[in-house]
Amino acid sequence: MVVDPAQIEQTASGALPVLARILLVTDFSPCSEVAVPVARLLAESYGGTVTAAHVILRDEDPGPNEAVVGTAEEIAALAEEQMTAFLANNRLWGAGSIITSGSFEEAIATLVKEAGFDAVVVGTHGRTGVGKIMLGSVAQRIFNSAPCPVATVSLKARMSAWMGTKLNKILYATDLSEVSKRALPYALSLAKANQAELLLVHSPDESAQEEGRNHDLAELIPRADRSWCQFSQTAVAGEGAFGIVRLAENQAVDLIVIGAEQLSAGPLHRINVPFTTAYQIVANAPCPVLRVRSGALE
Repeated sequence: MVVDPAQIEQTASGALPVLARILLVTDFSPCSEVAVPVARLLAESYGGTVTAAHVILRDEDPGPNEAVVGTAEEIAALAEEQMTAFLANNRLWGAGSIITSGSFEEAIATLVKEAGFDAVVVGTHGRTGVGKIMLGSVAQRIFNSAPCPVATVSLKARMSAWMGTKLNKILYATDLSEVSKRALPYALSLAKANQAELLLVHSPDESAQEEGRNHDLAELIPRADRSWCQFSQTAVAGEGAFGIVRLAENQAVDLIVIGAEQLSAGPLHRINVPFTTAYQIVANAPCPVLRVRSGALE
């Protein structure tokens, strides 16, 4: 069921966010092609649109693909050809397209701000271990720069049975921190737009007191939303990311929604930090993951 954004009424926590204008970042590789169903599904949930974007990188800003040799004009012309083929091959007949150049993070952030995109969708390239740390992560760089939620499709998600046709079950994970709570309105909005079941998962920090481990997550849902929201709740105490991933697999979850801290400065803002819960979820989830950064609703 596609919901008109105007039908998403005010709630006790304010208007639920709408993910209608989707920016699909592509390098024309198979990894970015598998993100197409996710971008299309998010947009269709709100009767919205998809715009595919490609960034022609500077020489000093390496991307996941090998460098293209040629003049600036030749590289731009090739990118135009590849974009046309990308849209046709993925049946994105009504989608818009943007080709820009420059610093990767700055280019994506500028596109989001100037065009007012509601979310970015990107496929990860599946590198693991030290190589991924050294090379950095396109998805992480987008997450730390774009002022909107970022949906990622990992290698594991691509190999699962997830087909991107409908969101039937959405998992929202929280440790009750303010950062994680910022993702709840997005989970609620997507659940409403898709008439999906919402699985609330409490993943308390190991240092949490016992009373904090038995929190009633229903209290997080605004009272006005409880009349329509079909939800259940559980906990994965002491298991962190691996408990969330395993639960998503067992429950046949179609999308995971989490809040995460952005790294806006310093050497780590361009790479994945493999020891964080957010990284482990994104890397191992059997379905797409929507990350909402701190300050997303401000």
